[in-house]
Amino acid sequence: MQITQEDLIKIVEQASTIPERLGREFLSNQISVDDNAINARIERWCQTIADGNEAQFEKRLAWDGLDLDKIRHVLGSVRLVDRQNLPTWAETLRTLLESITPDSADAFEKDFLDKKYPLDSQQSLPFEELFLSFIDVARQRLTTQSGENYFLLSSESHATLERSLLKSLTSLCSQALGENFLVFRLYQKSSLIRLIGQLEGSHSTKHYRNFIRNMLAGELLDFFLEYPVLARLVATVTNFWVNNLCEFLQRLAADWLKIQTTFQSNAELGQVVAIQPGLSDSHCNGRSVIKITFASGLKLIYKPKALGLEEAYFRLVAWLNENGIPLQLKVLKLINCSNYGWVEYVEHSPCTDQLAVKRYYQRAGMLLCLLYALSGTDFHQENIIACGEQPVPIDLEMLMSAIARQEESGEATSALFMAFEQFTYSVLSTYLLPSWQLGQDGVAYDMSGFGGSGNQQTSYHRLVWQNINTDGMVLRREAVKTPSYSNIVTLNGVQISLSDYVEELVEGFEQMYQFLIDHKQTLMAENGLLVVLAHQQVRAIFRATQVYSSLLKETLQPKFLRNGVDRSIGLDVLSKSLLKHETKPNCWSIIAAEQKALSHLDIPIFSIHPYSQDLQIGTNQSIKNYFVDSSYDHVMARFEQLNQTDLAQQIGFIRSSLYTNFASDVAGSLASSRQPTLGDDAIAPVAREMLIEQAIAIAWELQERAICATDGSVTWIGMEYLPEAGRLQQKPMGYDFYDGVSGVALFLSALAQVTKNAENRHLVLGALQPLFKLLQLESVDKQRILKNIGIGGGKGLGSILYTLVRCSQFLGEPTLLDHAQSIASFITPELIGSDRKFDVVSGTAGTILGLLALHQATADVAILEQAVICGDHLLNHRITSDAGLQVWKTLNGKTLTGFSHGAAGIAYALLRLYKVTKNTDFLAAATDAIAYEQRVFCAIAQNWPDFRSEKPFFSASWCHGAPGIGLARLGGLAILDTDDIRQDIEIALQTTQISGMHEIDHLCCGNFGRMETLLVAAIQLKRPELAEIAQKQAAWAVTRAINTGSFQIFPNRFQGAYNPGFFQGTAGIGYELLRLAYPEQMPSVLLWQ
Repeated sequence: MQITQEDLIKIVEQASTIPERLGREFLSNQISVDDNAINARIERWCQTIADGNEAQFEKRLAWDGLDLDKIRHVLGSVRLVDRQNLPTWAETLRTLLESITPDSADAFEKDFLDKKYPLDSQQSLPFEELFLSFIDVARQRLTTQSGENYFLLSSESHATLERSLLKSLTSLCSQALGENFLVFRLYQKSSLIRLIGQLEGSHSTKHYRNFIRNMLAGELLDFFLEYPVLARLVATVTNFWVNNLCEFLQRLAADWLKIQTTFQSNAELGQVVAIQPGLSDSHCNGRSVIKITFASGLKLIYKPKALGLEEAYFRLVAWLNENGIPLQLKVLKLINCSNYGWVEYVEHSPCTDQLAVKRYYQRAGMLLCLLYALSGTDFHQENIIACGEQPVPIDLEMLMSAIARQEESGEATSALFMAFEQFTYSVLSTYLLPSWQLGQDGVAYDMSGFGGSGNQQTSYHRLVWQNINTDGMVLRREAVKTPSYSNIVTLNGVQISLSDYVEELVEGFEQMYQFLIDHKQTLMAENGLLVVLAHQQVRAIFRATQVYSSLLKETLQPKFLRNGVDRSIGLDVLSKSLLKHETKPNCWSIIAAEQKALSHLDIPIFSIHPYSQDLQIGTNQSIKNYFVDSSYDHVMARFEQLNQTDLAQQIGFIRSSLYTNFASDVAGSLASSRQPTLGDDAIAPVAREMLIEQAIAIAWELQERAICATDGSVTWIGMEYLPEAGRLQQKPMGYDFYDGVSGVALFLSALAQVTKNAENRHLVLGALQPLFKLLQLESVDKQRILKNIGIGGGKGLGSILYTLVRCSQFLGEPTLLDHAQSIASFITPELIGSDRKFDVVSGTAGTILGLLALHQATADVAILEQAVICGDHLLNHRITSDAGLQVWKTLNGKTLTGFSHGAAGIAYALLRLYKVTKNTDFLAAATDAIAYEQRVFCAIAQNWPDFRSEKPFFSASWCHGAPGIGLARLGGLAILDTDDIRQDIEIALQTTQISGMHEIDHLCCGNFGRMETLLVAAIQLKRPELAEIAQKQAAWAVTRAINTGSFQIFPNRFQGAYNPGFFQGTAGIGYELLRLAYPEQMPSVLLWQ
């Protein structure tokens, strides 16, 4: 297939990137200027990086020394200056296309049948026949350039390598080829023929083979002329494949004797009989990790990077083993060859018995401590191998991670900033411990080194070809699940759960921590082991690899491949995150480095020298003073601060992290955790003084654990509830009622009213201070942050309104109402209209409850009008349920029952709104919602089904099930009182009492939430016996807390974890203790009273 010089030049010109066009190799083509195309590109670029904000877009250009006039010249047609000496990739493209001869189309039929190339009939690759001659070219180049070294690998190994290239080429081109094939099919078939084809099925290959024949007969050149960026990438990938394998073979030959001496001195290595390329991300012109297997059986890992850091680490581990750590850690053999090396292969293997499993997790705790002390990070599940009873880290490039310097901000003196620093640089930063990755659709999955497992649903999707290489081939989008990595611990073929070995992990961490304290001076001495680390360059991560990977996939869509400018614009989305700064940030130059790597399909990689504070972003290119201190100084400071206080704090993080991994919606998981209790006559109601004393103890612990800043602000590290995922995530507290500082402030303000303790008042105002500072921000920033908070009554602006109103009343602070009204002004009709959660905790129903509380306190008519807009929003978004009644799809698009996310809570909010407005539409909607719950009621269970899971179950808590539904009916009883509703209440009270006491105490899913239902019923229905039951249950819980040292907010095996939040933490328990002590004085906050 001949390609003219002019066609090749045309491809080079159109494939050129914006940075290349701004250089000296290209000139603007003034003869052919398409203003419409240029304007469209400017508009698309502005939209991509600045959401259409022209000022932001021009700021981005200015930071690169550009303006609209300068940039227009390179967005249209350009001409290559030197039209004789074309880039290397262009000459490779010429060779690839010319390898397709006039006989190729005929030869294709034979090749199609006998598959003599690296093809797999069981795993065909899309349009693979088009690239067979390209494989011939690459093979010939590799054979020629590697010489005798070529034969170090078996023919089977070479076939594997060639198939890896074939996979790369088909992956690059398949989307664009698919579009062309779709058009080809449409032209080939009449409507009748298409119908017949559908009846024949999707396995015919007639049209596919004709398409391949036409492409090989000359249309492939037209294809690359249409997609010049793709042509460039195909040639570039081919060049990288040849060059990197030549380099690999040369290094293998040079190190052959050293490999045999180091890894297998007692036998000849033999030929490499198996090879597995591409075991890591692609860096530095397509280089990646390779696994090889010799004929002797020896397996090695080839890493195309310096291994000095790994060598230093394993020297340190060997020293630890020799000096008496409790259990020996595995030391890997390796050869460090300056800028590449060879490492012992680690087999994934099971534990031999139960004791080995326990030792594995004890070692895991030791490894966790060591990597924490060395400031290691990014140890995800693919970077840990469970080798028998040894957890082995296999990628150590992220040891000694340094702290990036923050852009100048007043936030550095705030408690929230301190909390994020404390959290970010804790043991959690290793990523060995469970941590939820969250997608926009609410999916949560764990990729941690110790907790991550395969087959978890992620928020990502991928394109998958179906009916490959047939007339019916089609591209489908499918959800991605996490792959199974070698970090999984097994025994007798069964996967072991980390949550069953909490104590072993903590014990190992504590043992290693104490060992490091005891040997700190030796390790930190001038000739100590840590000094070896000082000479090793380490990797620095600017943004998550997944961001780069997703962007690479995104920019391989056909619309980005027709012109290099379009792909450059697509890649420039990376600059968007930095445009929030008013002035050019210090790290701005990293954008160009990222785009340069991505332009040829590499994942960007940056580094830091241990003695430097500069970030290396390229050859002789760095960002000065990017880090607060050097990576070596950071590690030395970490070792210096090893002490008993830090040990206790890190163990707390560990326990909390392990609990969040276990807690897949606590209400459901604790359904069978009922506790044995004393009979009614065996325990007396708790005295008021005891209740207050326990509430004070909770407040004291809050004060002890508070993170206090010099600016007077206060916060805590807690656990955020993720409703859509049904998970908890450990993190610094946010602003809201459910699990944020507002909930803690509400409890402490109530306690301040009871005890008159000024310290509690001080903590309340300190906890709320970040919220007040937020209100002082510029309007745009303030609006963005408040919008992201949401509008719900538990999690959102509605929740903040409610807590500010109550804190104002408890403290006698009218200024808090002013702040509440300021926040209410951001609950706009547009924000309300965007809500699709609808429920009390996260949606519009909760907003109503917060607004009504503020309206009751201020009598502001405008606030009531906002509540009415919320009510109308709920009316307009009902759907007809399977039960035939109008309700709402709430959590994960399901029509739920219950208070927190279901019909009961929404009906209660609408009844409250009806009471104030007398709008009967709200009453009718509430009545329908209640009727829906009555229709799905299960008489056998005497409870309302919980529809969150595919198979409905029955909960007995405030959030889901009888206690919460009964509470909602009681809350609205003065507004809507019918026989059916009173029957619901009686059933709920009976089920709540039968449920008894459970392992967990907190409000949302635990004992104190059920006590509140009984307490409200006792007051509302004038049934003192219910109050006595609640008081006895409180006495039981208090007695257990005194005996065990704390109330239980976690299952027994996770004691030591801590959550200060209101609904699932200690603050809510503290408030309920006060309410039990003063039921007439303290309102029912679970009813937003």
